[in-house]
Amino acid sequence: MALDEPKDEDSTVDEGGIKFLMDAQTTDVVRQSGGLTIDYVNESYRRGYMLRLGISSDCDSSGCSGCG
Repeated sequence: MALDEPKDEDSTVDEGGIKFLMDAQTTDVVRQSGGLTIDYVNESYRRGYMLRLGISSDCDSSGCSGCG
């Protein structure tokens, strides 16, 4: 992940007021895998953003943003 300006060939997704840009190759991978979930993890041994391909059905009490 990085902050960047949109290019003509980028796909733009607006989710909750935040715009995400993806190049064509990344867009294809995300679509083929069934989506993308971005979570922030703050645990004693790891901190930062975690990206998961596909729809996750095994959410726990940590607050998985990909669950209904």
